[in-house]
This record gives sequence, structure tokens and C-alpha cells, in this order.
Amino acid sequence: MPNTHPYPKTLVLGVGNELLQDEGLGIHTLRLLNTYDLPANVELIEGGTAGPQLLSLIDGVERLIVVDCIDSQAEPGAIFRFKPEDLGAFPKDYMPSSHDVGLLEVLQIGDLLGTQPDTEIFAMQPADISWGLQPSPLIQNRLRHFTDIIYETITAKL
Repeated sequence: MPNTHPYPKTLVLGVGNELLQDEGLGIHTLRLLNTYDLPANVELIEGGTAGPQLLSLIDGVERLIVVDCIDSQAEPGAIFRFKPEDLGAFPKDYMPSSHDVGLLEVLQIGDLLGTQPDTEIFAMQPADISWGLQPSPLIQNRLRHFTDIIYETITAKL
């Protein structure tokens, strides 16, 4: 169905495993973002650790914002903003989690099928990915700032 809204249909996709503290950053960020006053053209979806199943979620989306944590061997709490094609610029020891690989494959498949939306990824370096249902204290303290950056990006093009 074509978008009848004057602004691009935007999907904010939070991915990660919320059972592993900071690994659940994408999910925790979406839950906080849900408390913001979002434009009508924006949809929030918790993608969890789903891989190929995400392809159906991005069909018809014009703008995709992915929220996740990444281990790039940076200082815990470091914030990253990049496009999928920028991944070649990451250090050689960059270690995506298992759902990152699935997500990147989904984006590549979407590109091949011609359904690739304009995609931007927001991520943060985790401090602790051991068992736990809440982000580590360091990441918890940065969560509002991180979410504000994403909100400002969403609303900047309006």
C-alpha cells in the first residue's frame, strides 16, 4: 500500500537480546522512545534477535532506523551512527553479535530485491552482556541521551 502521508514511512527497529543486559539496548531504547511524541509516519517494532523474518517488516518502508549494540572494542557507552555500507570502515576486530549478521544479511537481500529502504544504524558499545534483564548502570545512564539522538534524527526531516 503506498504511503499517503507527506513524510516517508519510517520504521524504527530495535534489535537485540534483552536477556543479556546491554545486548538488549535496541529493545530498551524502543520502549523509551515509545514515551516520546512521535510523528504519525513512524512505527516502532521490537525485532529481538530475529533474522530473515525481518525482511517482511521492512517491505514498503521508505526509511529504516535500526537500534542495536555493537562490540567494536570502543569505550563502553560509545555511540555509533552509520549506514550499512559503512561497515567496511569498522576496525578489523569489530565483532557483530549473531543477530547483527542476520540483520545485515536481511538488508543485503532487501537491496537485491529492490526493497532496501534508506537505512541508518544507531548503536552503542556495551559495557556488560552477561545475564540480566536491565542494561548495565553505565548504559542505563546513557540511554536517555542515546534515545534523544535517535528522536532528533527522526524528527529532523519533518
